[in-house]
Amino acid sequence: MSSLSETIYGNGDGRRVTEINCVFPISGTYGLLPRLVYYVTLVFAIFGRRTEWLIIGALVSALTYAGTSAVHLIALVTSKAGVFDLDIMAAWAVLSTGALAYIGIIHWSSALRGTRARVVMVCWGCLVGISLIFGRAELFDTPLDPPEPACYSPQGMLLEYPIQKLTNPDFANCSYQCFNITKPMRQLSEVMAIPHSILDNSQYRTLTYVLVGPIQFAAYAALSMDMQEHTPSNLCTRLVMSYLIHPGHREQFTKAIYKASMERWYGGYFALLGYVHRARWSLRKLALSSFLIPWLMLGLAIDILCLPLMVCNIVVNEVTLLRGGLPSNEANIAIGQWGTIVNAALVLIAACINRGLEIWERRKKTKELASVADSVVTVVPEDVERAMADGGQEVGVVKPKLAHVQTLQDLEDVMKRPK
Repeated sequence: MSSLSETIYGNGDGRRVTEINCVFPISGTYGLLPRLVYYVTLVFAIFGRRTEWLIIGALVSALTYAGTSAVHLIALVTSKAGVFDLDIMAAWAVLSTGALAYIGIIHWSSALRGTRARVVMVCWGCLVGISLIFGRAELFDTPLDPPEPACYSPQGMLLEYPIQKLTNPDFANCSYQCFNITKPMRQLSEVMAIPHSILDNSQYRTLTYVLVGPIQFAAYAALSMDMQEHTPSNLCTRLVMSYLIHPGHREQFTKAIYKASMERWYGGYFALLGYVHRARWSLRKLALSSFLIPWLMLGLAIDILCLPLMVCNIVVNEVTLLRGGLPSNEANIAIGQWGTIVNAALVLIAACINRGLEIWERRKKTKELASVADSVVTVVPEDVERAMADGGQEVGVVKPKLAHVQTLQDLEDVMKRPK
């Protein structure tokens, strides 16, 4: 247990705790150091240029870490009722940052454009987007259970762990109902009672609700598989072409939007908005415009502001996890924490070694080809004649002599010769 989880909340700041909620502490997988490694690799992937081999090596740790968190968050769909599993908050911090980083990686990373790794990123984005749908329901739609009255020993010590009932006879007649609730992927001994005020943090709720909209839009962007950088959503483009553009002009306008996107950043957005504006007025246009225009503007804003929003999301979540008084299962000195840094470093070292071997093999082949080219001797006709006259051996590339084939003309010449 970390020092935070060993702290007696009832004696920490002199205020007596009156209500508690039971929680499962944050797992070591979501500790501070693994999260920092994850953030660093995402930023490196976004801003990395012309180093595809190194970026892909760095992304391996980030994608596997976030992918595991996505599967875990989906599995925690019922883990807020009764005993609140704090891994939900930690996984939300990881995956919400990943969704915002996904837009940055797809749209801003020049090293991943036109590579097979781009397809892997799209599959990873779909998994993250699905998990965020579950995470939003768990974190914001599922209400927190009513608190229980805090239980103290005659000496004024707050009951926080089930093991205290076994080791301290003063807690023999003191317990909580939530100490008897079991959850998947957790042991009953991990349950811990913390003050209700820690979970009912109105400031965190307000700040997080502000970011829920951009995060959910980023999740949609991941699910929609929009792979072209700085272009409007495929769904918006199809709606405009299907309902506002004449069938005879749809292919031409679609190519025009693609061309505008390729010629300048966000040109496709303005071209699509121009088509919506010039379309003939009708109730269909009014209905679609009320949906399409806000959607396009939100998509444009998220595309431009994805990096600042990612930084804000990291700050809000890290302040909550580090300064919110949430307990953790492992201290930073545990192997589960710094081992992640070692794993990421080994992946990068392996990528560097592999790159170095590729360069060495390429240079070796170049030298071998150069040596073979130098060993080939071109023989000129004068050298061949001189060698034949001297009875020497011909060396090098020699043009062979043509053999004479007997013909009927040769036979006639032989017959005409005097006997």
